[in-house]
Amino acid sequence: MSDPALRRIGVFSRATWGVGALGVMIAAFLVVPQVALVDGALHVDPGNGLGIDRVYPYYEDDPVELELVDGRVSGDERGGWLPFPAGSEPLAFRMTHEHDDYVNVFQTADAASFALGDDRPENLDALWDPEDVVYAAPALTDGRLWFSAGTPAWDLAVEPVESTPLVEGAATGTGDALLSYRGDALSARFAHTGPGFLRVTLYAPELEDAGDPAVNDVDDFTTRASWRVPGTVLFRIESTGGEWAVDVDE
Repeated sequence: MSDPALRRIGVFSRATWGVGALGVMIAAFLVVPQVALVDGALHVDPGNGLGIDRVYPYYEDDPVELELVDGRVSGDERGGWLPFPAGSEPLAFRMTHEHDDYVNVFQTADAASFALGDDRPENLDALWDPEDVVYAAPALTDGRLWFSAGTPAWDLAVEPVESTPLVEGAATGTGDALLSYRGDALSARFAHTGPGFLRVTLYAPELEDAGDPAVNDVDDFTTRASWRVPGTVLFRIESTGGEWAVDVDE
């Protein structure tokens, strides 16, 4: 076969491959759900446009004030906010049933200094199904909790979190525990002795990615963890053996 013929076949093959690849990309874009980080919150869209139908109430001129009634908070696609006074107990939020979309929970630690329409509160976490839980801990100032949902109606169960307060900012023990500290400190030291692992998850005001362990190590070690806003801090301790110690940097 002549060289010109080979060149024509090569050009045709490359063109065919390019058209096919473009078609695959277009199909994937239309069929596969799109995922993006929209205003600090993960948004999954099945092809209807990212962020178009979702309201972030802290950017609204007159956001909806929600009410906590009989351990429930409910709303619609406008979302809304709840007051979170400094003297509140830490709260746990769960979906009461399956929803059309997830519900994001945000926190403003200091409502008085928050500029509505300009500032963005910290994204605590998202509720995707009834098995999920979002913990909210109050700051030392009166704040707000914000809710954003891409669904016409949503309903959350709200429970106070029962914990064991730290005595003078310190505690020791073995096994699992849920401890709490309230004060101005912004860090703590964690120690573990003996065989086994220690995992500590923190829940503090405006603490993003609260589901990620702040401490996760084995056998003998000492480490520190910190949070950004003073207030109530929960320490969820999981341990398979050995002895652990918590000492807040007051």
